[in-house]
Amino acid sequence: MRYFVFIAVIAATAAGCATMRAAATRSTEEMLAAAGFHMEAADTPEKLAELQALPPRRVRPQTRDGQPAWVYPDPNVCHCLYVGGDGEYQAYERLRLQQDIADQESSAAMNWGYWTPWPWWP
Repeated sequence: MRYFVFIAVIAATAAGCATMRAAATRSTEEMLAAAGFHMEAADTPEKLAELQALPPRRVRPQTRDGQPAWVYPDPNVCHCLYVGGDGEYQAYERLRLQQDIADQESSAAMNWGYWTPWPWWP
C-alpha cells in the first residue's frame, strides 16, 4: 500500500512540474510575441528535427539567411520556433525586465498582517 501511495505522489509531482514548465513557456512565448517575434511552426520532419537539435526554451543568437537573429525553440509545447531581430530582442528584454520588476513589487507589497502561518508566529 505504501508503495502505491509513493508512486502516486511521484506521479503527481511530475505532472505538477510539467504543468508549471508549460505555463512558464507560454508566458515567455506571450512576451516574445508582444515584442514582435514571429512564430515558425515545425510542420515538416526536417523542421522538427532542426528544432529538436536546438537547446530548448532559451533565447539565443543565431544567423539565419546570413542575417543575425534571435531564436527561441519550443519543441514541447507549441513545436515551433520564435524568431526576431535585434529590435525585437531589445523589446523582449524590456518586457522581461518590466515583468521582473512587477513580480518583485508584488512580493514586496504583500502584507501578511493577520495571515501568519501559525498563531504563535511572531
